[in-house]
Amino acid sequence: MASAADGVGAEHRLARTLLETSRRTFLEELRGLTIEDALDAGGGFRSVLGLMKHVAGWAEVYRSYAFDAQPRNWDAAGWPRGLRHRIEPTTEYLDEVRAWFERTSAAWIAAADMPADLEEPRPVHWGGTMPLGDLYATVAGHWAYHAGEINEILAIRRAEAWEYGEEVEENHIDTTGHGVRPAWMSDEEAARFERRG
Repeated sequence: MASAADGVGAEHRLARTLLETSRRTFLEELRGLTIEDALDAGGGFRSVLGLMKHVAGWAEVYRSYAFDAQPRNWDAAGWPRGLRHRIEPTTEYLDEVRAWFERTSAAWIAAADMPADLEEPRPVHWGGTMPLGDLYATVAGHWAYHAGEINEILAIRRAEAWEYGEEVEENHIDTTGHGVRPAWMSDEEAARFERRG
């Protein structure tokens, strides 16, 4: 990572941290994702795979407009298998879309390490401009927003409530027996929560 001596200061480090945290949150929602999970839309019209594709495409186009001398629009984006308006319902295609997000999000994080004026207006795809710092925040927020959407679809699909230890009674729905064991929790700790259910 660059330092203030390189022209990259605390604001750049904050932008990088926001991007890294949102990227990690998004990718964590995709851990263990099956093609069946990915095709689910939770009763709506936006499937997990569709959301993944939207987020990766959006990240690529916004990054291209902000940093490339000749920006690529939606039609020129690197849609896996050239499919912009449809998907292939296969595990291989799912993996390609996930890898596309990993590449586009890594490019944003690398950009945050470059010396740049965060107040400088950068072009956006609709013809306007936005300060670079605002673009970093907008992109990070976009990833986190859709990670939450994916989390909700998967929680409904899997009939899951809260992670063990984070249960709250926020409404009239009994969540007993629908807890989720976090990956970091030991067997002994998990057993305590499972005995309560």
